[in-house]
Amino acid sequence: MESSDRWTTRVDDGTLVVEFPHGTGLSPADGEALLDRWRALTADRPIGAVVIVVRTSRPCSDAGRRALRESAQIAVARGVERFAVVGERSKRRYLKRTIDIEDVTVEAFNDRETGVEWADCRSGSGPAVGSSPS
Repeated sequence: MESSDRWTTRVDDGTLVVEFPHGTGLSPADGEALLDRWRALTADRPIGAVVIVVRTSRPCSDAGRRALRESAQIAVARGVERFAVVGERSKRRYLKRTIDIEDVTVEAFNDRETGVEWADCRSGSGPAVGSSPS
């Protein structure tokens, strides 16, 4: 697991999990560091899904929005087809809209465990079990 004071990242069985703790904000430099880490994690191993856990209620900065969008594009270019976004309702909707990429499934969840379970379920692409309305 890779940590910074702004986020943690880990890869479990082909699923990249990125968590942002309470109070996280991303400066342009933080966004670039996150993109570098994302590229490194997805470059040398197969990743089928990404789980993004946002535990902060702070508004997303322009740098954060750009980093999220570019991260999603990097992941999709490397074969990721499923994104789970975890957070409070308004944050989930925002993350889904920001990641909205053609031919990629994005589902929203209340809790990390349910999001990871859905992301790990590679068979079928039916509705998410345990998801909540976004």
